[in-house]
Order: sequence, then C-alpha cells, then structure tokens
Amino acid sequence: YKTLRKIVLEPEKLHLYFIFFLVFLYLILQEAIRPVRFNAFITFLIFLFNFYLSIIFIFFVLKRMGKSVDFEALQVAFSYTLVPTLVWFFTTLFLYKILPPPRTTSFLGLSFSIVYLTFSSALFFWKAMLFYLVVRFLSGMRFFRVIYVMLLYTAVFSPYFILLYYLKIFRVPLI
Repeated sequence: YKTLRKIVLEPEKLHLYFIFFLVFLYLILQEAIRPVRFNAFITFLIFLFNFYLSIIFIFFVLKRMGKSVDFEALQVAFSYTLVPTLVWFFTTLFLYKILPPPRTTSFLGLSFSIVYLTFSSALFFWKAMLFYLVVRFLSGMRFFRVIYVMLLYTAVFSPYFILLYYLKIFRVPLI
C-alpha cells in the first residue's frame, strides 16, 4: 500500500523499463521452451500496444470523470500491476518445463491442480488489488467509482482479449 502510494507520487521511469525488460525476457524464454506463433519481438510489440492501449483507456476514463491524472505516474504505477502477472507467467513456464502436460487425474495430479489453482487465484487477486490501488491513488475516487472504472475496463477489453486468444496471439493476455 505504502510502496504503491510512493510510486504514484514519485514515478520512476527506470522501474517501468525494468518491468518491460522482464516481460521481454519472459517472451524470449517462452519462445525457447515452447512452440509459439510469433517470435518474442513481435509479441513484445503487441504487448506494448496492449499496455499503452490500457493506459490510454484508463487515462481518458478518469479524465472524463473529471480527474486530473499524471500520465507518467499512471504509466509507471500501472506497470506494477504486471508484477503478479510476470510471477504467474514465469512460474507457469518453469512448471511447463519440469512437469509438462498432460497431467494425470491421480492423487498427485489433482493435488498439483488444486495448489496451482490456489496460487493462480492468489496472484489474480493481488493483481486486482494493485489495479484498484493504482486507480484509487491516481484519481482519489471512492471505492464504488474505482470498481466502476475496473468493471468498465473489463467490459471493454474482454472482447479484445478473446479476439487475441482466437487469433492465437496470447492464450492468456499479458497485461
């Protein structure tokens, strides 16, 4: 909480570049470990497009709601919502390498699935909390208005992410 508030108040572009580097590193590793449709550079460009499309959307929604938002602070703070995503992606890639599919319905296979789903859910809620805090700290809005922005983002971007899935660009959106 305190860290994210400090990040919003004092955005450091170097952090943004470091997180982008981690995303690119993941994409390179993914390309080396499992078959992918596009190379890492193309996928990274698509990721950047998605990232900035998301930021611009949030920026304009907050502007439309009458809030003045520092674009640089939004950019850096929103990049921190990628940390749980990167943890999940790196973990999944590591598990893919040491325990490749198909997994069985044995006791160990089901236990792994339960632990993995619990881990994934915890990271998803962490990401949602970071998203909530970014919007709240940047805009100063109350709970329900922030939830409204998050639901609006989900409603607008879900069809786009589904399209990316069907085009086999991202199975899980990297955002």
